[in-house]
Amino acid sequence: MYTMELNLYEQNWLKKGGEFEENSLQLRRKLPRGTNHLPPELVLQSQKERLIEAVALCIHQKGYAATSVKDIIQQASVSRTTFYKLFTDKEACYFYCFKKLSSLHLKLLVQTYSDHQTDFRRAFEVSTLAFIQQLTVNKIYASAFFALVPYSTLSVVAELNVVKAHYVSLLVYWFSILPSQISRPVLPQDVFKIVIEGIFSYIRQWIIQGQEQSTENVHHHVCYVIFSTLGLNDWAKQHLEKLI
Repeated sequence: MYTMELNLYEQNWLKKGGEFEENSLQLRRKLPRGTNHLPPELVLQSQKERLIEAVALCIHQKGYAATSVKDIIQQASVSRTTFYKLFTDKEACYFYCFKKLSSLHLKLLVQTYSDHQTDFRRAFEVSTLAFIQQLTVNKIYASAFFALVPYSTLSVVAELNVVKAHYVSLLVYWFSILPSQISRPVLPQDVFKIVIEGIFSYIRQWIIQGQEQSTENVHHHVCYVIFSTLGLNDWAKQHLEKLI
């Protein structure tokens, strides 16, 4: 079975669909101004999480190129010294944020699939829906760390390609373990790469357009494209019927 180990923070965040993250933000904002009596690591972690929020909001509003370190630290209410204690520059900060959020999304998909793995089709549909729904929990994060990534830096775009490769591997794995009684063609690796590239592009445009289309419709489109491309036509047909 394809598994990933989650730490306690990630388990809580995933179980509550973003509520844990929101609650933790409230707790961070309640930290008193005089923090000398608090453990330094707690203070630093609070500042780091505020910077994640700030870089997301700034890039969502202004784009990566127009966002400066000054914009980020003002939004986060942290000092320039604190910023450079945590990150070498704006690119390092954005890279950290992207990697953290993309990792959580991947783990969400894997965990959800694992919870329903006795039913192959159901497991795929539920995990895909969970992934799409998570992008609606915080639309600013979805914009900054998903839709606008191709317009950022070479290092982050390279990491995005690594993330896509993980999803290709997951799709190949899922396809390979389908029960033998389910008829399916033999497909070259490039087909799976094209599917993932297309899905990422489609979801990115959905986010850029303000997520106007319903989550359910996006999910049906994604499942239809994947199932039909992989030759699972009966499954694809049921999603197409929901769209007509």
